[in-house]
Amino acid sequence: MESIPAASAMDWSIDLDKGLRSRHLGTRLKALEAAAPRIRDLAASPAVPAAVASAFAVLPAEPRVFAETMLLRLATEFRAAADDTVRARIVRALLPSQGAAWDCAEPDQILRKVAAAHGAAGTPRARELALRMFGCLADLAKDSVHVRSLVLSGLRSSNAAEVKAALFAASCFCKLSEDFSYITLQVLAGLVISPKSEAQVIMAAIRTFSKLGCSLAVIRRVHEVGKQMVLGNLEDVFKAEILFALSRLASKSIVLFGDQVALLLSFLGHESSLPMRTTVLKSLCFMFRRNTFYLPGASTIFGTLLQLIDDEDFPLDCKSYAFRILQKILCVKDPSIRHINASELSKLALAAKRFLHCSSWEMQYNALEILLDIFFCFLKQTKLHQTIGTLESSSFSYTGYPGISNNMLSTHEETSEDERSLNKILTAIVDNIISMANQLTNCRSKEVATGHIYVSSCELEKYRALFSLLLKLVSGYPSSASAALDKVRCLMKELAQINASHHSGVAASCVESSVEPAAGSIKASCMETDTDMAKLASTEFCSKKKSSLVHVLILCTLKFANACHDMCHKTSASSCDLHHSVKGLTECVQQNASQYCSTYEFFRLIMCARISWSTRKIRDGDKGSGDSNDHPRIFFAPAWIAHESCALRMTKMLTRKQSYWEAYRSAMYCCHEGLWFTASFVFRKVSAAFESGAFGFWFKSLLLFGAGELEMKLLLFPSAINKLVGELNTEADLHEDLYCVETDVDSTLTGSLVLHGYQEKVSGICERTCLANDVLTSNASSDREFFFQRWFISLRASFLKILIDVLGILNAHSSAPKDIAHHESSSVAIESNQVLLALTNCSLRLSDLAKSYDLLAASHGDMDHQSFTTIARLAFMCSLLSFCTAFSVDFSNVPGSSEPCRLPERFSYASVLQDLHQRVDRNDSQVLSQLRQFISVSSYELDSVQFSTRMNLSGNLEKDSYSSFKFAVVSLLRARADAKGVTTGEDALHHLHRGMQLLSSILWRFMELPFVLPRHFFSVRPCLGAELFVFDSNPANKNRISAPHGFQLSLTLCLQWKRVLERAPIRIAKLYCVLATSPSSPLHIAGTRSKQFEMRRTTSEMVVLHSELLQHIKSGGLRKTSHKKNSHAELVTAFACFKPADSGQGFSDCLLDVSSFPRGDYQIAWQACCVDENGRCFSLLPLNDGAVFSVQ
Repeated sequence: MESIPAASAMDWSIDLDKGLRSRHLGTRLKALEAAAPRIRDLAASPAVPAAVASAFAVLPAEPRVFAETMLLRLATEFRAAADDTVRARIVRALLPSQGAAWDCAEPDQILRKVAAAHGAAGTPRARELALRMFGCLADLAKDSVHVRSLVLSGLRSSNAAEVKAALFAASCFCKLSEDFSYITLQVLAGLVISPKSEAQVIMAAIRTFSKLGCSLAVIRRVHEVGKQMVLGNLEDVFKAEILFALSRLASKSIVLFGDQVALLLSFLGHESSLPMRTTVLKSLCFMFRRNTFYLPGASTIFGTLLQLIDDEDFPLDCKSYAFRILQKILCVKDPSIRHINASELSKLALAAKRFLHCSSWEMQYNALEILLDIFFCFLKQTKLHQTIGTLESSSFSYTGYPGISNNMLSTHEETSEDERSLNKILTAIVDNIISMANQLTNCRSKEVATGHIYVSSCELEKYRALFSLLLKLVSGYPSSASAALDKVRCLMKELAQINASHHSGVAASCVESSVEPAAGSIKASCMETDTDMAKLASTEFCSKKKSSLVHVLILCTLKFANACHDMCHKTSASSCDLHHSVKGLTECVQQNASQYCSTYEFFRLIMCARISWSTRKIRDGDKGSGDSNDHPRIFFAPAWIAHESCALRMTKMLTRKQSYWEAYRSAMYCCHEGLWFTASFVFRKVSAAFESGAFGFWFKSLLLFGAGELEMKLLLFPSAINKLVGELNTEADLHEDLYCVETDVDSTLTGSLVLHGYQEKVSGICERTCLANDVLTSNASSDREFFFQRWFISLRASFLKILIDVLGILNAHSSAPKDIAHHESSSVAIESNQVLLALTNCSLRLSDLAKSYDLLAASHGDMDHQSFTTIARLAFMCSLLSFCTAFSVDFSNVPGSSEPCRLPERFSYASVLQDLHQRVDRNDSQVLSQLRQFISVSSYELDSVQFSTRMNLSGNLEKDSYSSFKFAVVSLLRARADAKGVTTGEDALHHLHRGMQLLSSILWRFMELPFVLPRHFFSVRPCLGAELFVFDSNPANKNRISAPHGFQLSLTLCLQWKRVLERAPIRIAKLYCVLATSPSSPLHIAGTRSKQFEMRRTTSEMVVLHSELLQHIKSGGLRKTSHKKNSHAELVTAFACFKPADSGQGFSDCLLDVSSFPRGDYQIAWQACCVDENGRCFSLLPLNDGAVFSVQ
């Protein structure tokens, strides 16, 4: 357990006292610096329970006592210090703690010492420091009449520094006291209008206005007073400062927001000075940056700002502020947008068009963004016909920059007025990129000979912003993706021409250096936390300290193309076909910049084109054959062979050039797509090159896992290996038509729907998968390393074990016996019971496995969306197979004299159906109604809230999985309808074998789907976890936990949340924990101490605890204890809630009802989760073993 601040409080107090007694000034100053954070830790630490305090040999009140002692010691030193340097250091040390809730029994002692220093001070500097000290101790001094009077008297001082110090103290008091805020407001108003006040004092007083916001009533009163002062006779410089201070206050209130905007607009006329109008625009920009509330006068704002933009005498930077405000208004999802008519938008488009040729890049960018938002504005109003009229009436045309090819204006076929308007926006953005590249290249033409044309981070940020505009257009209007990619193709041509005419040698050398194989590079890269390069993040441009401009732009262009394709691929509403656009772009790269064909970005683009082409071809084939299926079955067709061949050609080229990092990234992509032959080929090559490296075991584990998945795929289509091996031995030209690699469907993929003989082969695959897990486990320095990877692989191994058992059942019962007529009813019933028991056991295990996948996703809150979707699909498929194995055979009408089969106690047909029901798309009413036909379960029970993942149907693999689900539901419903007429044993046996054959066909379709790795699998980072420390609430039981027989166990808990990374976005609001134990049998979920921990995570008890904890949170924490029968044992649980400190540590207590437990020793199992500030819940893995208690 981590040490608590209370355990060190005495030592900290002694260290401070020793340091301050030193004769050396440096020692005293160091002691002061060390004391400040310690005092803050003591003040912020939660109350320590008696049991925890006893464990650390401290008293519960020690933190408060020693914090007060240290504060008192600082106050004593502040009063006695002969040098203002010491006083200033004390104030500086306490300054970050202003407003802290100091818990002092006698605050007057501290305040008297500081007040004595103020009264005895002979210099204004000493009084100034004393006033600032009062501000730091505002929580102690806010109610002291004497201190208040000292602060108010300081506001009337003739010394400017002393007045500013008093203003600081007053602002600290006003945050805590409403009545003092009104008093301070009157004093501030007097200071501002007083002719005797210095300018610096007036400015400091005005800035204090924005800090008088402890309540809405105070804010409104401050706004009224400030408004009166602004409309008075103050100088413009003071009026401007008051307007900005009032804007800061009004941005916190919906009530005052509109009034403040109206007040600001009144100062934008020509009668106001330029500095005043500049400050007003800054104030408006500040207010709209945070919020945009309902504004009935939005048209007035538009008109006023448009007049400023049209004013030729108005400075360019001020016009930039006006553009930002207008852009914010256009983007807001608010009824205020309805008050802006088309004519105003037309005027704004005209104004923005004029700034496309502006010398300021910021203004060019703002103009482009405005034009884009105008386009979106009309899309939101579903008035596309007005888009054309507005943009055309505003003469929104764009002539290219000098030196730009004319083909940039006619790349996209214009089939409608709307497409012409869209094309002009795209042309403007792309031409801007080309113009910047030309200008920068021409300015640095003297550096070409030396090969040092490099681009700064500031310049790269500009290019990134322009590409982000393109991506914003595609995300808001997916139909523009094809046109955007056509523009990007022309951009690639222009960049290649610049590259060839200016510094082709430099660009080529930079490309080669960026993919140069180096062991050190691989070591640093293969464990990176984020390998997704599709997003245009600014960090991606900083991978090399020095890169040529054209090199960076070409890579950025390829990244944008990939991001554009992914965005449209994930948008269900997008119906655009990107095949021809991506094809044109890849051909352009091959013809004009072939050196970039050896990059990961180009590999990914080729694969996108390949998959897009396959999808279109299969979709067209389904339409031609009359197939009514909405989703093309990409992975049921032999398209994956062509995908493998295409990926293999690319990766062979990468490994031949020894571009191992690019090849490794390509292999990761193959793992995400289920292309295991190519992935295994690359991992073998990389492993051979870096076998002696620090991460050789990582490649070995990937090789074992990939080989198993490849063998699983080849089980169904064994002849496919000939095609793949032939492709591996073929030396193909890179410039061939990679995205249209064909394969002979009839001769390559021939297989049988019978799964006989697969049981032994799947056993070998399972052993290989377990070996892959063992390699990671044996090389992990701690249990927490490679945690996600080991857990994920173990879940895959668990599924393979279940698959082996299901295949065994199918092999034994899928074929009907020849002498079926001689089977007696009793023997039929016995055989049926045996099959039913075996199937329900497999169904129960599959259901638990689906929930284990849910727990895996919930336990990694930092997981990316793609990884979450992958895991959700795996959970869905396990739930589907659980449903199919449970409902594949219905024996309700089977005759026979034998007793009915006793199913496992935890098994329930209703729970299996409910688990699948809650994972189904809520919009698919037909499938939902079909599921309700399987069992007489009420709709309320099926629709009850359960905590499971739901599969997103954005990708082809997810759509194919959903098609399998629909096929299974329809087939099982048909089989159940046929089984209603079963009355004899012979018919029942026929029904049994038909059910087995149906289950076999469903399983076949499932095995055809590729098994893919989530992206998070290659992100090696610590897991989200917590440590729980349990103490007996009875201080007498300091070294043990026990309870008398027949009594409940009172426990004190300390939960320590372990932060994943400092940059982790999760901000914890509350922590929850469930404790569980059983009187009859131990739970096999002791913690993570064992290397086999992840194997135990799939147990049903762990899933039950996770579900119980989430139900407790959903109920609002009303349940404190519960009893649940589980696995022939009564599970006793208790819940606790924690409010963590900044260190992630929280304390709580609970009662565990062990009154019915017999005497003996028991272990407590536990599970924790956290709720962040947004209300999202994440599971926290237990990182230590549960405590052991005894019943005496």
